[in-house]
Amino acid sequence: MASILLVEDNPDTVDFLARRLRDRGYHVMVARNGVDALRLSIERRPDAVVMDVNLPQMDGDVVARHLRDHPATAHIPIVFVTAETSRRVADLLAAGNTICLEKAIKTQAVVDALETLLPR
Repeated sequence: MASILLVEDNPDTVDFLARRLRDRGYHVMVARNGVDALRLSIERRPDAVVMDVNLPQMDGDVVARHLRDHPATAHIPIVFVTAETSRRVADLLAAGNTICLEKAIKTQAVVDALETLLPR
């Protein structure tokens, strides 16, 4: 079972998406801000991260840069879920091993992205 770190500060979105991902067989951990996302990624090394871009304490793009710079987490795929402009999305995708999805969140789109990024 793949482990997913879900990084989102909206409790309704966390409840919705975490439940859907668990229903599909993923082990889901939750971080509600960027600082916790970075800490949990380094400590627990999830198989993938599903992350909002606009987060308290540290935005998702900053978290992603730190993850890419850390040898223990550089390989972790990231699925960004965002309502950001296309220019910022292009910057996010430049990190590599990354997919960006538009809000509103569609569970199947997140699952499809995870299946694309995770090894079989």
